[in-house]
Formats: sequence, C-alpha cells, structure tokens
Amino acid sequence: MTHASARPRTRRRVALAAAIAAALSLAGCATPAGTEPSTSASTAASTATVTIEHAYGGTVIPHKPQRIVTLGWMTSDVVAALGTNPVGMEEVWGTDESGYQPWFEEYVTEQYGELPTLIPPTEDGPNYEAIMALQPDLILSLYSGITDVEYERLSEIAPTVPYLERPWDAGTWQDLTRVVGRAMSEDARAEALIADTEGQIADLAAAHPEFEGKTFVWGLTLDEGGTDLGVYLSYDPRVRITEALGFVSTSAMDEFASTAEGDNWYSGVSLERLSDVQADLFVGWGSGRDQAEYSVQNKVFSRWAPIAAGAYVYYTDATDASAISAPTVLSLPFILPRYVDDLAAALRGEPTIAAQ
Repeated sequence: MTHASARPRTRRRVALAAAIAAALSLAGCATPAGTEPSTSASTAASTATVTIEHAYGGTVIPHKPQRIVTLGWMTSDVVAALGTNPVGMEEVWGTDESGYQPWFEEYVTEQYGELPTLIPPTEDGPNYEAIMALQPDLILSLYSGITDVEYERLSEIAPTVPYLERPWDAGTWQDLTRVVGRAMSEDARAEALIADTEGQIADLAAAHPEFEGKTFVWGLTLDEGGTDLGVYLSYDPRVRITEALGFVSTSAMDEFASTAEGDNWYSGVSLERLSDVQADLFVGWGSGRDQAEYSVQNKVFSRWAPIAAGAYVYYTDATDASAISAPTVLSLPFILPRYVDDLAAALRGEPTIAAQ
C-alpha cells in the first residue's frame, strides 16, 4: 500500500546547519556572517587570480568575488555553504511559495539573515538588465543550458562560468562543489564540505547493507496512453547518488544510453520490453500523485518485477523531487535520511508514493 510522507523541516534544519558548521570548522576558516577575514592567508586569497576552463573557453576571475549571481540549479546552494550569500539568483523548479527551495531558505536565513534577490524570469534567456542591476563580480551558471551567445552577453556584465562540458550537467555534486570553491578561492572549505557530506552518505549506506549490489532504475511516471517509460542515464545526479548508497544501475543502462538523443540525460524504454530490464528497485518522480497511481496500475508496468514486488518509490512533490534530482551539500542532508528510509521500505515490499 502506498503512503504519503511528511517533511520534518525543523529537525532537518538543525541537522543541516550543524553539518555545515562542522564542515567549515574542519576547514579552519569559518567566519561569522557579516565579518571580514583578517588573516594574511585570507588577504592573499582575496587577491588571487583564478582561471576556470569550461565549454566556451576559460574565465579569469581576477580576485575573490564578493557579489555573486547564480543562474540555474544547484550553484546557489554551494555558494551559500562556502560562506557568501549570493546577491541574486534565478528562481528554480522545486521551490515553495517563497520562491526559494526550503533547505536553501532555511540555511541562508539562519546564516545571513536575508535572502538573495530573485531574478525575474524572461522568455528569452537570462534577464540581463536585472543581473546588471545587481552589480555582480561573478556569475555562476554551472547547471544550466546557456548558449554561447548568452555566455558572451553575461561576460560583458561580469566574469561568467557556464557548464563545463555539456548543458545541464555540472558533473557530480563533488565536482560542482570543487569548481565553485575554486571560483570563490574557497578550496579548503569546499574539500571540508565534500568530506563531511560523503561521510554522511557513507554512514547511511553502512546502516543499510541490504542496499549493496541491488539493481535499480530511476525514471518517470507514465503518460496516459503512453507506451514508453522515461528513464535516466548513468551520469544523471539521481542515478549517481543512488549508486553512492550501494545500489548498482541496471544492466540495461548501456541500452538506455544507446537510444538517447543528443546530450539528453534521459531516454525511454518500451513498456513491452520492460520484462527484459533487470531491476530490484524502481525509483521515479512525477508531477502528481494521480500520475504515480496511474503508472503502477498500468497493466503492463504493474507486471514488471520491481513494481509487482512493491519495490518502488515515487516522489510527486516538486520540492522532494528537486532535492534528489539536483543534489548539493545543502539538499543532500535535507532529503537523504528520508530517501534512504523510502528505499529500505521498498526493498521490503512496502512501496511509497511520497507527496507533500
């Protein structure tokens, strides 16, 4: 039987703040909000020149940035966790009524006392006027699809770092943290945050030895009348974080990848061929509980081994889906404890359709 899951925000907020504070203490450079570093090392870092290589060439950052604008997913989390409150950010998918994702809003409010300016969306790409008004000295857009033309226009405003290799792929969450740390001259803090977060993941995996070696597929709900199941590929963040917990991607992953179009991070598999896809577990998301329930009741999908065994989890709340879809050093402590509980229940044959 499926069930709805509640979100214990207060407990997560306390755990999140404690984790970040511990990580920054490990780095030996935590600074109270609103104060200026005074050590010679901090002064040297503030004047260091950094070059970040990316898909459109290289960006020179002449000094430690103070006014950072973030575009796209994920990057704002890392900037905040590394000691700087962004001056502006794009509203991203998976926010609540405030326009901010809850783990970001809670952390930034506690650490800095105010939230970044939300940059109004446009139909034609970045809102250049709104970005210019914020007077940034660095624009970070690592998890985005900005074009070469957009990159050039943004670079006229401030040094801009777009995606490194391909659109909508910031690499692993560790890669993202390191690149942002380098751009901010906060390499030590970045490594401390990575170590702390990896430690949390390792602890959760160790607490669930039943995850080790179990195969899985991460995908979507079915469209009414549709004949394909949408599935995510090996470099998708949802897949990567599930593997980090001890699971192994389905042996059909190479076949999924061979049918993907262009730079897509997803593909599809015919429902009629699902019986050939080996998986002990299925995890997916959709835009509503009705979609998830329609999917698991589909006469073909329902006969697929993980669905028939009740070994599935569906997330239908955009906040939860975005937390696991775009993992960061802030979103992972927020979502992983419940994610792990849901996966463990699914392996026991207790499926979850999680909704707000």
